[in-house]
Amino acid sequence: MPEQTRQQIMDAVEKLIQLRGLARVTIKEIARETGLSEGGLYRHFEHKEDVFLAVLENRLPVLADLLDERLTGTGTVSHNLRDICLGLISYYEHLVPLTASFFADTDLLGRFRDLLQRIGGPERLHDHVAAYIEMEQRLGRIASELAAFSFAALLLGPLFQYAFLRKLTGGDPFGTTDRHFVESLLQTLTPLMVPSMEPKT
Repeated sequence: MPEQTRQQIMDAVEKLIQLRGLARVTIKEIARETGLSEGGLYRHFEHKEDVFLAVLENRLPVLADLLDERLTGTGTVSHNLRDICLGLISYYEHLVPLTASFFADTDLLGRFRDLLQRIGGPERLHDHVAAYIEMEQRLGRIASELAAFSFAALLLGPLFQYAFLRKLTGGDPFGTTDRHFVESLLQTLTPLMVPSMEPKT
């Protein structure tokens, strides 16, 4: 039950941050959203900032879930990458509001960086995508000469920018859908992935 209540508090805080921004989330509002007393909240988290960090710690492990190793060798590489990219846009859209306010509070930012050192953070996405590329390369479905980490960076940079701009502007920054944006991006990058059919000498 205590763990269930902690999760309830974290879900409520994430919702409030998405709606109002971290700086405007108060203990009183968290209590109202969860139906708990303020004293009840403090039984689970000593400080409001502890809840914010717990929300991030709870959210960060889903990075690995975006890149299920069972994708390797199944379907088509293009479809797998499309699904990965759509998942990453959704992930970034949750991450940006949760972390943006940390830059205005150097103490909280420092604690967040300590958390990232301990459990790993968004930078690990590059490693996960590169690992997927390398597994497909071993199966011959992606060109072996492709630099996997560089290709991951070519994907993740535009995806983050797209999600960031949508949150910043409150609309679709490029007048397109997530799927169309991803498919256009992959169409541009696909020639880099095609294995060479020339015999090796």
